[in-house]
Amino acid sequence: MATTTTKTATPKETAEKTAASNGAQKIDFTNMMSFANGAEWAETAKEQFETMMSSFGGNFEDMRAQAEEMTEEMQTRFKTTQDRAAQTNAKLMEAAQEEMSGAVQLASDLTNAKTFADALTVQQSYWAKLFETRMERAREMTEATVEAARETMTPVETPFANFKAFEKFFAFPAKA
Repeated sequence: MATTTTKTATPKETAEKTAASNGAQKIDFTNMMSFANGAEWAETAKEQFETMMSSFGGNFEDMRAQAEEMTEEMQTRFKTTQDRAAQTNAKLMEAAQEEMSGAVQLASDLTNAKTFADALTVQQSYWAKLFETRMERAREMTEATVEAARETMTPVETPFANFKAFEKFFAFPAKA
């Protein structure tokens, strides 16, 4: 009796044959890490973990200092915004007092008017002055608001934008 020996194809040979029959590129499995070798996998995982921890540990103080800087900047901006709001409130209260005084003066002038034409003239000058004053205040408030927005709404310029804490662990090529 003649015995025939059948050779079992290795996974590498099977993959190569499948790739060749599908017209795909040949895959080189020699450089790929195999999960069959647990010690090699554990060593690679350990190296990656140590790289990650040294990257995070080395950069922690930098990140903390940058976070403190950003917090101080945000507190300064908040204080500036509060000061601007207080100034605006004071100006609005002053304007309200002036308008109330003007209204009282209008009532006094109307009671002192001798003719109907005099009363119309008093009212016309009051309303014209009130309109001009309100337009001037609106312009001032708009300018103050724009200035405050420029001061407080500029982008926060933190070193986080250029911080490369993960560069060693995630070594991906930069986008061009």
